[in-house]
Amino acid sequence: MTALKNEGPLVHLREHRDIVDTDLKLIGERTGRGARLLDIGAGRGVFVQAAKQRGLDAYALDLQVEASALWGKEGVRGVIGDGARTPFGATTFDVVRMKEVLEHIEDPLAFVREGKRLLRDGGLIVAHVPTPWSQFYPVANFWDDYTHVRPISRYGLQRLFDDAGLRIELIEGYMSGRNAPERLLGKVIGRVLPHMYRVVARK
Repeated sequence: MTALKNEGPLVHLREHRDIVDTDLKLIGERTGRGARLLDIGAGRGVFVQAAKQRGLDAYALDLQVEASALWGKEGVRGVIGDGARTPFGATTFDVVRMKEVLEHIEDPLAFVREGKRLLRDGGLIVAHVPTPWSQFYPVANFWDDYTHVRPISRYGLQRLFDDAGLRIELIEGYMSGRNAPERLLGKVIGRVLPHMYRVVARK
């Protein structure tokens, strides 16, 4: 992927291929080809590119102005804006993705409700958040990012999405790896002491 000399906070936002593939598989099993998707906190736009290749009508949204320069070079459609107050009308999307966003938000309920507003009936939210266990990992420790507000427990996620009026279909813990040995280890450790939670919820 093309790199900029001054990417600012985008420099570390590189999506793991296994996470992208798993999300697209989950979305594909629950929606039809051509479903309209918004990736909130899209960063470099890697997921949007992959979603387009799978036949989804995918758009990016991010707060970082640096993102738009990367998107332009890679042909990613998107807008710079706040995920809590998006510029899109109600019932615009079939899927809203929020990867590693909610832990940065002071009011995650309002944020998830905005995601719900964007969804058509039966639409999906796919969200990823660090677990309370993530603070014990030497790589990507939760507290290494000073912009993080809180990790969220499994029960906390259930309450959050219930209060937003969404029906949870899946909450699963995982640990992603940078290479094959780490991914293999993650399949074992991720079930017991997960680094991240993935949530799939339906409107």
